[in-house]
Amino acid sequence: MDNTERINVLVLGNSGAGKSTLIKAISGTFVETGIGEGVTTNIAPFVSSTWPLRLIDTKGFEYNLIHQQRTIRQVNDYTKKLVKDASGAQTIDCVWYCIEGTARRMFSHNIDMMTRCIKGWKNVPVFAVITKSYSKLDIDSNIAEVQKAFAKHKNVNLQGVIPVVAEPYFITEDVIVEAMGIDELCDRTLAVGKDAKLISTVNLHRMEAEQVRHDAHVLVGTCAGAAAVIGAVPIPFADSLILVPLETFMTTQIFKIFGVKTSTNLIKGIVGSTAITKLAKLAIDQLKFIPVAGSVINAAVASFFVEALGVAVIALSDAITGGLVDQNRIEDVEKFIVDNLKNNKALAKGLSYVENNFGKLSGKTGRDIYETTAREIGKDD
Repeated sequence: MDNTERINVLVLGNSGAGKSTLIKAISGTFVETGIGEGVTTNIAPFVSSTWPLRLIDTKGFEYNLIHQQRTIRQVNDYTKKLVKDASGAQTIDCVWYCIEGTARRMFSHNIDMMTRCIKGWKNVPVFAVITKSYSKLDIDSNIAEVQKAFAKHKNVNLQGVIPVVAEPYFITEDVIVEAMGIDELCDRTLAVGKDAKLISTVNLHRMEAEQVRHDAHVLVGTCAGAAAVIGAVPIPFADSLILVPLETFMTTQIFKIFGVKTSTNLIKGIVGSTAITKLAKLAIDQLKFIPVAGSVINAAVASFFVEALGVAVIALSDAITGGLVDQNRIEDVEKFIVDNLKNNKALAKGLSYVENNFGKLSGKTGRDIYETTAREIGKDD
């Protein structure tokens, strides 16, 4: 069976909750198990030979906060890898959250950790699996307790609470608790499979878009920092061509990240626009009278402006890919960029902060002024 036809189930839970034993019972594959501290150290997929399921084992949550963070980070890193998998074959479609039935208690904190692990996979179907349900007398009370705990977490798409005994449990040589609940768990998971695949596809596309924007903003931040060094010249950068190579590189790379086809006219319409140059001059004119070295102010403003331009190009890329702007209509492109620069609150706040706090900024380099200002105005957002 092709992996794309399988339901991909992320198996989470505390160490010792029986995740690996459950996976072993369903996949028919050897999974190392143990008593006490969990033995799973890395995320590992197991494909069942009898069910159209692909089970993803994870390191169990420990009581130690550092270990908890490690597990959450491990799952989040795994998710990032899935986002880069263009086939979408390994998306997270469903979650089994394992709770040890013999523990007889369920903490809301445990569900918090689960939601942090799957934060990217919004509204994914979740089944609470009460493992080691050896005592029939405790099953109803355990289910009620788990339902009560999940009731506090309205953002969790809980599909059911299912008691399970993954493999026969010998109480004595003559008294055996037979395996149970496996068929129900798998059947109910497959029953939500179609909706789960749709949800995971939506999540995947959203995370892909978020990753693209993140990569673009990282690029813009790097270029804005570089602009401070390049812009530290006696001649105002708006009157020279010193930033053109940097702005051209940044713009081209942003388009590349978004998959926008570039052309010489498109780049020139942004970087070489007379209207945009006028905006840069206005930014410098706003600060040229404050008693700080001109080249330093020039460098700081260069950073502010390159950052604002980068943010505008990101918005333009979104508009082009969304069919809202025709990249071949250069006049529309220029207007879009100019409007974004005029309405860029960060640029306006940055210039205002420097103008009103020049005393604090005296003696700093242009890059220091840019980074200090960015931190200060970020506190207000």
